[in-house]
Amino acid sequence: MAKTYDEILNQYEAMGKTKRYLDSRAEAISVLLGEQRPIVAVGCGSSYSLAQSAAFMAQLRLKRPAMALAGGDLLLRVEEYRPLLEGCLMVVLSRSGETSEVVRAVEIMRGAGISFKLLALTCVEGSAIEKAADVTLVMPWAFDESVCQTRTVSCLYYAFTAIIANAAGMASRLDTLEAFVRGGAGYLKAVGEAVGALAKEPWDHAVVLGDGELYGIAQEGALAFKEICQLSSNDYHVLDVRHGPMVLINQKTLVIIAVSCADEPMQRNLVADIVKKGATVVTVSAKPFEMAGVHAISTGDKADQAVLGLGLVAVCQMMAYEKAKQTGANPDAPDGLTAWIELK
Repeated sequence: MAKTYDEILNQYEAMGKTKRYLDSRAEAISVLLGEQRPIVAVGCGSSYSLAQSAAFMAQLRLKRPAMALAGGDLLLRVEEYRPLLEGCLMVVLSRSGETSEVVRAVEIMRGAGISFKLLALTCVEGSAIEKAADVTLVMPWAFDESVCQTRTVSCLYYAFTAIIANAAGMASRLDTLEAFVRGGAGYLKAVGEAVGALAKEPWDHAVVLGDGELYGIAQEGALAFKEICQLSSNDYHVLDVRHGPMVLINQKTLVIIAVSCADEPMQRNLVADIVKKGATVVTVSAKPFEMAGVHAISTGDKADQAVLGLGLVAVCQMMAYEKAKQTGANPDAPDGLTAWIELK
């Protein structure tokens, strides 16, 4: 299981390389984003989860229409979705740049005469999506050799978060991102110390909660449990977990919550109610979350919502990896899962 663990530990070093690379490509990115096109973010699996966070960030911060589409959904409905696609900036997120659903959908769109620009973020040079794109950001240092994505996910999330923050003139977000990445090794050490014992608790199901810009990355955090330790998992918006899913939370549930404000009463009440149900509860927040029965992890007092996403997904990755030692799952090569999908 060395590859997965090494890639989790290496993610902040890889993000540092990503920052320097983005700086070198700033002009090309700026020209493309400057066209003010509506944005359609596309991905499959982990990349679709990331696409949801990317689209939400773009709409909120750039104040332009933005949405996320799963690659398979787009592939099957190109003509039906033409009104959404015509004139858009499509942002494709893909570890390999070869995922069949996305590559074929782009080919169909070109063949159908749909006018759009394509920005691709990938980790493999010379891929099919790179050849189809107007601008490609290729980050081979972020490529995960393990089937389960960890470092790749974090670097792609970091990349589009920094791109959007830069385009929106959010200097403070860029500063907090850079500061968090510089301190990433220390953060992972603290996370590792916290999750080692928690992974030995008798939970057999994980729930990850996050809102807004974090919802997509929270969804990816939940996926990490399915892939890395092969346990059932779900993701919900924070307060929305009360609307049905709460009935399934019990003494055998791990709940990881991205707490945007540690002092907000409704969030605190929710956490308290989850603790009462006997769940193993982990909070990830900027300011430490103080409550009996809660295992609190802090990303640092100055961290904003985007940085919280990086902190959240690292906790999920480390927890799932440690739990794999209990379940006997091999995250480097889980049975029935491949690094990317090639449709026949």
